[in-house]
Amino acid sequence: MSGRLFIIATPVGNLADMSTRTKDALATAELVLAEDTRVTIKLLNHLNVKKKMLSCHEFNEQQRAALLEEISARDGTVSLVSDAGTPLVSDPGYEIVQKAIQLNMNVIPIPGPSAFLLALTGAGLPCDRFVFEGFLPDKAGERKKRLESLQSEERTMAFYIAPHDLSSRVGEMIEAFGDRKACLARELTKLHEEFIRSTLCGLQQYLVQHSVRGECVLIVGGASRQDKPDRDYVWRALCALLDKGEHLKDAAALIAADTGWSKSALYKLGIEYLNSSQ
Repeated sequence: MSGRLFIIATPVGNLADMSTRTKDALATAELVLAEDTRVTIKLLNHLNVKKKMLSCHEFNEQQRAALLEEISARDGTVSLVSDAGTPLVSDPGYEIVQKAIQLNMNVIPIPGPSAFLLALTGAGLPCDRFVFEGFLPDKAGERKKRLESLQSEERTMAFYIAPHDLSSRVGEMIEAFGDRKACLARELTKLHEEFIRSTLCGLQQYLVQHSVRGECVLIVGGASRQDKPDRDYVWRALCALLDKGEHLKDAAALIAADTGWSKSALYKLGIEYLNSSQ
């Protein structure tokens, strides 16, 4: 091997979650690549570890990856950390790891916290099969397309959402998924850790009455084959209403209430039927 790269998961809020192995990996490295050095210096100070640090984020990751060639050539060691949780999981680091593999460095992941896994296991929803979606796209059109692509996803879904976006994102999910079991997890491992277990509609009502702060993870139940009629059933029901002269918007709302299908998915089916009937 030509040097080592430690991929180090760090606490998401509670420094007591720091492992001895994490401290040893940081102490061993000649260089720490940190998402934000101002955040990581607090962690190093807590551990009484003094190390050279360089920032490594989405705007300079390629440049930092180039540094690995020099370090690898002298059989050196680098530690990669993000601000909190596991690097690469909705955080920088992918290009660093790819470069290290190309250089035949020994890539060593050091286990530790990951916010979405903590939320998933505490949500009370099935987690034998799940999908991590991270942050949804910023642009409304791309976000709508992503949510619509997940309408028939049967696995439990995990999302990262900024507090100020919660109300709008939950509303968009109700539009795309209908009402589903859901859990909002916030401030994980911290003093004010909270799990709000409800449904998407229940969470929407909660957010009207409460101001939510801190880091948030939203866990949403997957589509149920048992509870949700298949496409052929809703197609026939929708076509029957449209043939009777019902407006598409009203027909979609009626069937959504009876079946759990989202209004947007039904509206799309209705457009497809009306276009084929012309």
